[in-house]
Amino acid sequence: MSKSLLPELLEALEAYLDERARTWLDQVGDRQPTLPSTSDGKVNVRAIITALGRPQSQEQHLFKKSELRAAINAVAGEQGLKAIGDRLREQDLDKEVVAKMRRTNMRSGELSKLVAEQASVIERQRRTIESLREQMRMFEETGQTLRTRPVLP
Repeated sequence: MSKSLLPELLEALEAYLDERARTWLDQVGDRQPTLPSTSDGKVNVRAIITALGRPQSQEQHLFKKSELRAAINAVAGEQGLKAIGDRLREQDLDKEVVAKMRRTNMRSGELSKLVAEQASVIERQRRTIESLREQMRMFEETGQTLRTRPVLP
């Protein structure tokens, strides 16, 4: 954005926002937002650019230039609308949630592997205990020991 376009756009935007803010303050009772908004309560930047009579290509400046974005967000906040850039914060939050879910799934996979290994050890110990019980029973009945290992040379 050239330096000459910013002051011109800011001036037009401030006049538009002042008019929208006055209209909002003039409402009696349950106030409805006077800034254009989407169905999910976000500021509709494209509609603001259209209302200003600017080409759609200048829409990007309302997102990129902090002076313009701050002016719109101030009025949007008063009217209970979500500010410009909220979607980006939501996307960052979504990325955080996805990353946390991945970490949780990884830990869950590691725990599942550990549980399976422990179950295997427990099963092997049960078989050993059962074998030893059977050897004890045979010894008690016959008095003979059962050789379970090979004889060393």
